This record gives sequence, C-alpha cells and structure tokens, in this order.
Amino acid sequence: MMKNSLFKDILVVAAFSAVSFIVMRNYQKKKKRDRQMKDFVHFQLF
Repeated sequence: MMKNSLFKDILVVAAFSAVSFIVMRNYQKKKKRDRQMKDFVHFQLF
C-alpha cells in the first residue's frame, strides 16, 4: 500500500512536470512567432 502511494505521487509529479514543460515550450514558441510576425508586418509597411 505504501509503495503504491509513493508510485502515485511520483506519477503525479512527473505528469505535472511534463505538462508545465510543454506549456512553457509552446508559450515561448508562440511569443517568438508573434515577434516574427510583427517584424514581418513592420517590414511590409516600411
């Protein structure tokens, strides 16, 4: 029982880490893409 509970805790922590990692990566990618888009628009206008 004790071992099972520990395993569950590890699983939860691992899942949380994976989700936050993916979210951060997507956020940074989106920010970069937005910046590229702004640069592109700026280049088109001027």
